[in-house]
Amino acid sequence: MVDAWVILISLPIVLYFTRAVGVLLSSYVPDDSPYRSTLLILPICAMMAFFIPGALKGSPLEQAMLVVFLAVFWVTNNSVLSMVVGIGGLLAAKFLL
Repeated sequence: MVDAWVILISLPIVLYFTRAVGVLLSSYVPDDSPYRSTLLILPICAMMAFFIPGALKGSPLEQAMLVVFLAVFWVTNNSVLSMVVGIGGLLAAKFLL
């Protein structure tokens, strides 16, 4: 089992790496290509790979935090902010309840 702090430290690194690769590769793809938009959403794909399997097997609280995470990302389009809100909300709820 991986400690939570390892995930909290590695997730932003993975996100920025995938974002950099997506932006770099998308500069070689024509603007009207459907592949360009796919390359630009790589960070959210990386976050979904971390969050969705655990949330689907998790408690209703964890599933609710997934919905909050997705809503924050939808509104702000900021992957780091949505990650902080989702994980922070989950931790706050677990410690307060």
